[in-house]
Amino acid sequence: MVMKKKILVSACVLGISASGIASNANAEDLSAVYKMAMTENPNISLAKEQVSEGVANQVNAFMGYLPQVSATFDREWVKQRIDRSDNTVFALGKGNFDNRQRTFQLQQHIFSFETIMNIVSSDMGRMRLKESLETAKQDVGYQAIEAYLGTLAAADDARLARIENASMAERQVDILTRQKQGLATSYEADLVEARLAEAEARVVATRTSYQRAFAQLQRRVGNLPASLATLANNVSLPKLDETDVDHWLEAALKSSPRVRAMDYSIDERRAALAADVGQAMPTFDFIFTDTRRDSGGSLFGGGSLTHEGVAMLRLNVPLFNPGGRGYEALETRSQVDQARYQRAIYLRELRETVASTINELVNGPERIRALVKGVQTHRRIVDAVKIKFDAGQSTVLDVLDEDEDLFAMERRALAAIYSHLLNFALIHQVTGTLGNDQIASINQLLDPTLPMITAGTDFSQYDHDTMPISVQ
Repeated sequence: MVMKKKILVSACVLGISASGIASNANAEDLSAVYKMAMTENPNISLAKEQVSEGVANQVNAFMGYLPQVSATFDREWVKQRIDRSDNTVFALGKGNFDNRQRTFQLQQHIFSFETIMNIVSSDMGRMRLKESLETAKQDVGYQAIEAYLGTLAAADDARLARIENASMAERQVDILTRQKQGLATSYEADLVEARLAEAEARVVATRTSYQRAFAQLQRRVGNLPASLATLANNVSLPKLDETDVDHWLEAALKSSPRVRAMDYSIDERRAALAADVGQAMPTFDFIFTDTRRDSGGSLFGGGSLTHEGVAMLRLNVPLFNPGGRGYEALETRSQVDQARYQRAIYLRELRETVASTINELVNGPERIRALVKGVQTHRRIVDAVKIKFDAGQSTVLDVLDEDEDLFAMERRALAAIYSHLLNFALIHQVTGTLGNDQIASINQLLDPTLPMITAGTDFSQYDHDTMPISVQ
C-alpha cells in the first residue's frame, strides 16, 4: 500500500478573539454560508422575477391569437339647421336630435405568421431567463466560496503579519541589547528598526484587508456570519476525476446554463426576426359585428331603430410600410448576428478559462508541496543563520533577509492552497456543475471544532508553532 507523503507547513488559519477563543456554537462552515447565499442573495431573487416576467410575456404572446372582443357605446346629440333646400320634403328651420348606437365586434386570427412567431420568440425568451436564473445561482455560489476562502486567506495574511511584527520586535530588543554591550552598531539597529516599521505597516494593512473581506462576504451572502470555521489540521486537496480540457468543454456545452441561455437568445432573436418578416405577410381574419342603432331622426328624414349582424372574412395584404413601423427585420437580423458573435466570443473565453484552470488544478498540488517544502527549508535556514549571528559569523541583515524570505514563502504556500480550492470551484462553475457535492468537497476540509475567526479577531497571540497544517 502506497503511503501518501505528508508535508507539514508551519501555518494555520485559526482565529483567537481579543477576549479569548470564540464559542464554536455559532460557527458557520462553507455549507451553511452557501445555503445562506442561495436564499438571501438579491441577484437570485432578481433572476426569479425576470423568469416571472418571461412567463407573463409568453402568456401575452398566446393572447395575441385569442379572439379580440370589443363593445362600443355611442351617444350623440345633433343640432341641425336648414336655411334653404330645393327638396320639398326637407323641413326648413332648426332641430335637435338624439342618436344612439351599440356595437359588438369579434375578430379572430385565422392565419397571422407574425403572431405565431411572437409566441415562439416569447417561449425562447422564457427559457433563456430560466437558464439565466441557473446562471445566477452558479455565480452566487462561486462568489460565496470565493468570499469565504478570501476571508480565510485575509486571516492568514493578518496572522502572519502579526507574527512577523512580533519577530521584528524581538529582533529589535535583541539588537538594542547588543548595541549597549558594544556588540552591534547603530547601522544594524537602524536596519532592524526599518524592518519593524514595515512590519507594523503591514499589520495595519492586513487588518484593513481582513475587515474588508468580512464586509465583502456579508455583501455576497446577505448576513454577516458570527464566525467562520477554518481549515482542518490535515488537508487533502480535492482532485478532478477527469483532466482533459475537451471533456470539460463538452460538459460546458451540455450543462452550462450560461451557454444554454446564449443558445436560447439566438433562437429568440431568430423567431423575432421571423415575426418582423411576418409584418409584411398577408393575414387572414374572421370578423363578426353586431350593431344596434337608434336614430332620433333629422331634418332630412324620420328617425329609425335598426339591428344588424355582419360576418366577414378579411384578407389583408400589406403593400408598403406595414403597421407604420418601417421594416424592423433589418434591425433584428443584426441582433441575431450579435447574439451569435457573443456566443462565439464567450466560447473562446470559456476554452481559455477551462484550459488554464485545468492546468492549475493538475500542477497545483505539486507546486503547493514544493512551496511547503520551501517553508520547511527556510525555517531551518533561519534557525541556522540565527545561530551563526549569535556566534558572530553572520550579520543582522542576513537574519532579517532570511526572516523576510520565510514569511514570503509561507504567504505563497497558503495562497497556493486557497487558489487550488478556488480553481476547483471555478471549473465546476463555468461548466454549470457547481452544487452541493462540490461544496461538500471543500467543506470537509474545514473543522468547526477548531477556534474560528470573527470580524474582530486579533491574531497577536499566534506564533509559528501554532497548529501546523498537513497537506496530502
